[in-house]
Parts: sequence; C-alpha cells; structure tokens
Amino acid sequence: MKVSKAQNMRNIDRRAMEKYKIPGIVLMENAAWALFKRIKDKEVKRVVVVCGVGNNGGDGFALSRLLMINGYDVSVYLFGDEDKIKGDARINYEILLNMGVLIKKELEDLKQELKYSDVAVDALFGTGLDREVEGIHKEVIEAINLFSKYTISVDIPSGINSDTGLKMGCAVLANETVTFGTAKLGLLINDGREHSGTIYIDNISIPKACIDEEGLKITTNYSEFPKSLLKKRHFDVNKGSCGKVAVIGGCFNMSGAVTLSLKAALRTGSGLVTGVVQRSIVDRIASFLPEATYRICNEKDGYLLFTTRELDEIMQSYDAVAVGVGIGRSNHITSVISYLLEKSTKPLIIDADGLNMLCSIKARLKTKKCQVVLTPHPGEFSRLTGLDVDYINKNRVDVAVNFAKEYGCILLLKGASTVVTDGDRVYINTTGNPGMATGGSGDVLTGVILSLIGQGYTPYDAALLGAYLHGCAGDFAYKKYGNGLVASDIIEYIGQAML
Repeated sequence: MKVSKAQNMRNIDRRAMEKYKIPGIVLMENAAWALFKRIKDKEVKRVVVVCGVGNNGGDGFALSRLLMINGYDVSVYLFGDEDKIKGDARINYEILLNMGVLIKKELEDLKQELKYSDVAVDALFGTGLDREVEGIHKEVIEAINLFSKYTISVDIPSGINSDTGLKMGCAVLANETVTFGTAKLGLLINDGREHSGTIYIDNISIPKACIDEEGLKITTNYSEFPKSLLKKRHFDVNKGSCGKVAVIGGCFNMSGAVTLSLKAALRTGSGLVTGVVQRSIVDRIASFLPEATYRICNEKDGYLLFTTRELDEIMQSYDAVAVGVGIGRSNHITSVISYLLEKSTKPLIIDADGLNMLCSIKARLKTKKCQVVLTPHPGEFSRLTGLDVDYINKNRVDVAVNFAKEYGCILLLKGASTVVTDGDRVYINTTGNPGMATGGSGDVLTGVILSLIGQGYTPYDAALLGAYLHGCAGDFAYKKYGNGLVASDIIEYIGQAML
C-alpha cells in the first residue's frame, strides 16, 4: 500500500477525474459507501455525523443520506459558514436539504447527542488542514473526544496535519479512521498514529495506475508487503547455508547488549552466530548463550582492542557483521569502525555506541566498499546530523531520505513509526507498542537484521523485514507483559512473529 502527503493525494484525485474521467461526485459517493460499510458491520442505531464545509464534510453529508435511507437514526451537524460549501460537497448538502433533513449547528445540542449516540463520525476537516484549530472547531473536537462513545474519522482525524502527523492545536482521538486512495503519511507518524486508531484503506475506485503515476515510493505494513519478503526455508539446508554472522560489541560494564543481539540473531534463524568480545566478559555471555560461538579479543581499560589482522580475519569469516552494541566509547573503536568501512566488502550494521563514534568519521561512509545499515534512534541521529531531535521527529521521512541519499547507506530511523530508506525507497513500519520503550530493545533489532542479512536478504529488505518482525514480536510480548515487557521478552516471540 502506498502512502501519500496532501499534495500527492490532490494530484491523484485530479488524475482520476481528468485522465480517467471519474467524476468527483462518484469518488465522494464511493467514500461515503466505504464509511457506510464500516458502520453497517457494527450493531448501532444512533449516529451523529459532524461535518465541515470542505469535501470532508461532503463525504459526511453523503454518508448521512446512506445511513438515513438504510434505517439509521442520524443527526447531522455543520460547523462553518454554509455559503462556503462548494462543488460536490454542495450537491450532497443540498440533497439532504431537499430530503427535509434538519442540519444542526448548536454545540450544546451536539454534546447531548454524542452522549446518547452509538457512533460519532468526524467529517470536520480533511487532509488539507494547514493551520491551528481554534474557536468553535476546537470546541467541537473537544466535545467529540469527551462525549463520543466510538469515533470514526473520515480520511484523517480532524486536527492532524496530513504531512507531519502533528496535532494542529487539538485533534480528534478516533477509534478508527477510514482513509481513501492511499494511507496518508500523517496517519502513521507522530500524533497521527495514536489519534487514528485502527486504519482502514479504501481505494474508492481510483485506478491503481493513477496512484502509481504520482511516483510515490513510500510503502507501509498496512498490506501483505513485508510478509511477502519472508523466504521459505527448504529441507536440505544446514547451519553453514543459513548464514554466519558476528556481533562485535560489549565492554566490561555492558555485556547484556551483545548477549541480546546474539540471541536475537539465533532466534531469527542464523546458522552460526559469533560474539566478538573481550575475555573478561565472555563467561558472562556464554553462560546465558551456549548456542553461540565466541572469538576472544584483547582489551584495554575495559574496552575491546584489535589488531588489523584480527579485523581482516573477522571480515573474511562472516557473511555480515554488526558493530557497536554495548561496545562503549573509545578512540580505538572509532578507528576500528573507520577500518571496517575502508576495507570490508561484506554488509555492515552500525548501532548504539558505534553510531556515536561514527559521528566524527561519517565522511568515510561516502568511500566505503560495503553496504552499510545504520540504526539510530532520534538522539543518535541528532548527533550524526546536527539536527535538533524535535525537528527530526517532525520531519522523519525527509531527514532520513536526505541522509541515506547523501551518504549512500540504508538508514533505519527508530521511533513509534520506524522509517527505513535507502535514499530512494521508503518504508514506514507501524508494528510495535509503547512497552518496547525499554533498554535493549534496539540491541534485539540489530540481531534480527544481522541474521536476515546473513541468510541472504538484501540489507534493505533485511532492515525493512527486521523492523516489521521486531515490532510483531514486541506486540506478542505486549499482550502478555504490557508495559512491563523487557527486551528478552521480544526475543521470546521472534519465532512466533516469523510463523
């Protein structure tokens, strides 16, 4: 399923009407039917439809007619100057008037009816909102949030910016959102993700070619796409053919991170997983993880110490390498990362402290010989780019794409809606939950991605599929542990997620 910004969607609608000769009134009617189907599946009798003066309100007027002729008890409210209702929305507005429908406008009446209605339909603002919500519209949204038993938003929750997902002062908190043509970027990120509830996408008869012509390259997991990437394992495999991977990480004060990455790689299906660790912590790790193998390295002041010969052997021995989890910060590790970028031809994942030390040598990314996957959270990405964390969160897709394109890498920007991009393609992942905001969760993700690369997935597909599986496993864990889940609980459910 494609994802669009507001202008993308306007272009798609225009193409549908101009090139494919689909009248706008037909698209509006189909949108109303998409909404009607969602309500018809519920055991409801009383519905309140709250409309604005734009096409979003037009969808609400058309829906109100469908509900009425199918026997529902419907109250229709309009907030805004009725003289501003134009085009297709005007046609549907006047149909209601011709049917003798009383269109109400009093806020206090709305509050009372919301209390006694089964469903409230939010058709106040659509994807074109670009200003702060204030005045009567703010009061209407607050009333819906306070009194509605169950809210369905039309296309996007009113008050959510379609491009950034941010609240424009206030926004409807919907139980579900029925959106049209494509998913909207603002539904998937920032405030939009929480305010949208369950998202249903209906193409309302817009031809697929019309959407493809817009040139959108953003996909999401609101389709079977991530699942389609998962490869079936044949019976004649052996541990050597299922990938040899290594995690370079750990220090005296942080041995847990590398343990989690190693175990996650094993649970994701790697044939051979090796921890490249210092002697002083290997017993700790091996006691928890006897299935892994270990390459023992020297250390200095509690941190790993390598010779170039050791690094060369590591690069030659494994199909993919991850570096950074629990490794700590030292000038020597900075030089190690620089050497790997210069010499390695195998895929390399850099995470955690590896990202922090990459900051001073990120120009090396432009001359590397291998494919590189970076997995920063917003704080680490801020240090990499110099951008403010708040700015990053408001512009997650754009900043990720720009960085990946400039440095020729695959970037997985963690967050409530993880963005994966190679500078051209973009994937937004929405599996996962608030319980995964716990130490070690990112280390597990590194192990999952590393394992997939070792098994033969391209680094981009591995990052995309890894984000999806990691979130799915976290969702299984959340059902059992809630906000008390820990990173090892995510590992427990990786197999279930893959099944």
